[in-house]
Amino acid sequence: MDEGRRVTRVLSGLRAGCWLVLALLAEPASAQRAKAPAKPAAPEKVLTCGALSNLRIMMAETGGNPAAITSRLADPKADHLGCSRVGRERIEGNAERVVIGGIAYDCLKVKGTSLCRWTLSGVPAEAP
Repeated sequence: MDEGRRVTRVLSGLRAGCWLVLALLAEPASAQRAKAPAKPAAPEKVLTCGALSNLRIMMAETGGNPAAITSRLADPKADHLGCSRVGRERIEGNAERVVIGGIAYDCLKVKGTSLCRWTLSGVPAEAP
């Protein structure tokens, strides 16, 4: 069998495998969409920091793990880096947005303060 036919067979097999994987992945997604989202009992809070650099340090040191972040913020002896959790009801919108290393960050306008607070963006960064 020549090289061209072999490549064609491999590509055909890969395409068939991709369709199977997509079909299998689509099944749970459609099942998840059918469920009604559960409403949280308390207002959800968002991790925010006064400085973008401190947010990046917090995320690096905790690995972005919500449990580790909560534990660190609950420890009175830990360095909170000027970070805290802000209730969504206090957020008035975005003041600024930056993308660093493919990760988007938003500076949120928060009721009761004139300075914005940095958080990970809920909107993915655009492709370069």
